[in-house]
Amino acid sequence: MPAVSSPGNSTAKICLVCGDEKASKHYGTIACNGCKGFFRRSIWEQRAYTCANHDKCEVAQQFRNRCRACRLLKCFRVGMDARAVQSERENKPTDNRIRAQKSRLRSQGYVPRCSSRSTPEFEKPTVLKRLIMIERAVMEKQDDQTDLAAMFSCQCNVNLSLAEAFANPNRVASRTKLQWECCDRLSNVKDLQVTWCRTFVWYVDFLRSHDEFNSLPHNDQLSICKNRFAPVSWLTYAYNAYIYQIDGVAFTNDAWYPKDPKLRELVPSECNQYYASLCDIMHHEVISIMKILSIDAEEYCLMLLLAAFKPDYRLSDEANQHISGVRAHYNQILCEYATSKTESQMEAMERIGLLMLLLTSVERLTREEDANVQVLGILQSSGLHGLPLEIHSSLKA
Repeated sequence: MPAVSSPGNSTAKICLVCGDEKASKHYGTIACNGCKGFFRRSIWEQRAYTCANHDKCEVAQQFRNRCRACRLLKCFRVGMDARAVQSERENKPTDNRIRAQKSRLRSQGYVPRCSSRSTPEFEKPTVLKRLIMIERAVMEKQDDQTDLAAMFSCQCNVNLSLAEAFANPNRVASRTKLQWECCDRLSNVKDLQVTWCRTFVWYVDFLRSHDEFNSLPHNDQLSICKNRFAPVSWLTYAYNAYIYQIDGVAFTNDAWYPKDPKLRELVPSECNQYYASLCDIMHHEVISIMKILSIDAEEYCLMLLLAAFKPDYRLSDEANQHISGVRAHYNQILCEYATSKTESQMEAMERIGLLMLLLTSVERLTREEDANVQVLGILQSSGLHGLPLEIHSSLKA
């Protein structure tokens, strides 16, 4: 354990977060009082921080307050235990300021309000089992491969409008086998287009597999198809990279984009322009939390639905009312499931809070991808014109 010798043959421990030489054991690791207090406040108030430097900031004593996102991430990396913070708090009243913070997050849809009314015991396992079965069925869905010529001729077609693509997703791409775990080669420019198209088809299949989506008016379905494509897609990319331990972004075919800067020198500039920042954000803000939580398939399936069904001013009043009910239902199941996996209500709320951070992070990935596609879409060589440009346009429908 890092330490420095001081006069009188005593040993002064160094804070593993910022390097302060006045540190002792707090929350399962060695930390100074400043980092201890920062970690405690962050957990108690379920704060969500954002780094403008892709979580690459140095955390040192003299400027440890410059980037709270990187400071909190380092707290977790050096072993600070949020459960210790919450068990400490169980004997403390919640003050008005913290209640106001939680209320604000809930009003923005980030933190679900857990109802005291439980889902019937027979229903909860059935719902989760059904969601997992749907997710697996969509992932495994493939077109008839007897006509190989037709299948390869439709690896990707972006020269369609959103309305046409939504009505006939098989015109965008054939349902080839999704090969998240098969990273045999580094990506090229064609892979950008192929993966985008195959992901779009998977996404439409996913939406249409849920009655909650099919019961919406057609115009609202189109709006969700456009505006929620990126958040749901990045949650899927992150989960598959987490499950298959891919140090980068796994594509839908046998290609991948690396996180390693040296390997990035071997891929085309268009791939780096599209994926470099996205890959970094995904690993630092999404996969890191998935690893902390050891997120399972049940939670992933619930998060997919919460990412897809989000109230939006661009939807009709009827759709927003319907979606609010859908979210409340799945939020309640998430609350109960998290509670069943933890030892206390506070620990469950910590877990739910971290899961909600995943949703804020995929929204950031969405904004980043929208900007990247709009730049690359101008270049016909990138293959991201047409349908991708319409979906990622800043003029969201």
